[in-house]
Amino acid sequence: MKNNFYVILVFFLISCKESNDVNPLVNNNIKSIKIDLNEEAVEGNFDEYFSSSYLIQLETNEFSIISKIDRISFYNNRIYILDKKLNSVFIFSDKGKFLYKIKNIGKGPHEYISLTDFGIDEVNKQIVVYADKPYKVIVYDLLGEFIEEKKLDKLYSNIALMNGKMVLLNNETNREYMLQEYDLSTNKKNSFLESNEIDEFYSEYALETPCIIKDRNIKICLPYSDIIYEYNKNGFTAKYSLDFGRNKMPNKIYEQKVNIFDVYNYANENNYGWGISNFRETKDYITFSYLLNKLVIYSKKTKKSEVINSFYHKGLPFINYFAHDGNDNKLISKFPAESFKNEMNTCKSKYPKKWSEIPDNIKKIAEDINIDDNPLLIVYQFKNINN
Repeated sequence: MKNNFYVILVFFLISCKESNDVNPLVNNNIKSIKIDLNEEAVEGNFDEYFSSSYLIQLETNEFSIISKIDRISFYNNRIYILDKKLNSVFIFSDKGKFLYKIKNIGKGPHEYISLTDFGIDEVNKQIVVYADKPYKVIVYDLLGEFIEEKKLDKLYSNIALMNGKMVLLNNETNREYMLQEYDLSTNKKNSFLESNEIDEFYSEYALETPCIIKDRNIKICLPYSDIIYEYNKNGFTAKYSLDFGRNKMPNKIYEQKVNIFDVYNYANENNYGWGISNFRETKDYITFSYLLNKLVIYSKKTKKSEVINSFYHKGLPFINYFAHDGNDNKLISKFPAESFKNEMNTCKSKYPKKWSEIPDNIKKIAEDINIDDNPLLIVYQFKNINN
């Protein structure tokens, strides 16, 4: 279990003129994903799922130091990284070279005090950041040059963009709906997914990963819900149901537990499918986490899922899955520089056979890297399955 399990679930709602048409997100053809949690989590077989892997060292210099990764987006041969603590979006090449960053802290026009999230508008080729202090979205071109800003009057937690529209996750105390669609060109807004008593219980808490992820479409994954929602060209829908069988978390557990830590401990002790996060879909696979760090890989071809505790390839462990934005076949793991260096030193001194499997370029990185450098990214490329 991660030691830094920090829970702050903040869903916020922008208020403006809203359409009265509310989509209940009903889908009679919702797809079920069965997960058997009674089987022990295993070390994954790399060759079963993946065709290749590589390591990205994010360049560290005085302008590019990252304190914490809150969102990763792969787009157009670039890597975009959100650091909420530093109120910045860092942009790197796909090889890890630092290019520039968006950081405009202040109280004037085009500035913000606190940054909450960002997304890539692929239609208009723009970066859209969402600030919670003050409430607004700021639009930049892909070089980080300011284009426009739109003031808002309420808070949100996560955003994503598709077809020129923005999807926002709402967390107002007395919110009526959980999701909102915002057309940036017309300022028209529509609300979806009525909030209920379970949403209210969990409204103060969140995992450290985004609840909204953009793959081919936009996925909305709430940690306490076994329903995965999707926003696509046709609007919102309930797309997948996670079937944990007897390991399904009891619906009324929130009535019996005082706080989120009690709920987590209860779920962990009973191995319940709870704490859902990092949901991503590729052409052939679906991946997500539960109970913080247990990875599930589901094959859309075989309709089977496997619970994975780690992968090893080229002597490197893949243990910290972090779902990224991007319409690709990648699986990403964050690897803090200090952990990477310690892992390599241990491997070199205690496991000579594994050390011999590690490529020379990675050994060189391990030798040169400092423990305070930026984290590294391990990238696994899924195989293409011929249907």
